[in-house]
Amino acid sequence: MDSVTSDILTVLGLAITLAGAWITARAVILKEDDAIDIGLARFSGKTREENLRLPMVQNLLASSRGARRGLLFIAGGTALQIVPIAFRLISLAITSP
Repeated sequence: MDSVTSDILTVLGLAITLAGAWITARAVILKEDDAIDIGLARFSGKTREENLRLPMVQNLLASSRGARRGLLFIAGGTALQIVPIAFRLISLAITSP
């Protein structure tokens, strides 16, 4: 793998890591209105479907989905950063006497 391809993969990996961090940060930041919705005492519904429609449950589920997406981006970006280094190390191991 030449240095240009290695640099391209590294830049792509860093960009994905940055996007993942941004998505995760947005998912875990709690807005004041959301905090009020979560903090208020509410009567729960009688069925699971009613409980899933409660604001507290919806906010928690949305945060969970956002955090999961962000962390997957971070994992993918990190993996892309490892690829060029691994190729460089393998090529050095093959060519060295």
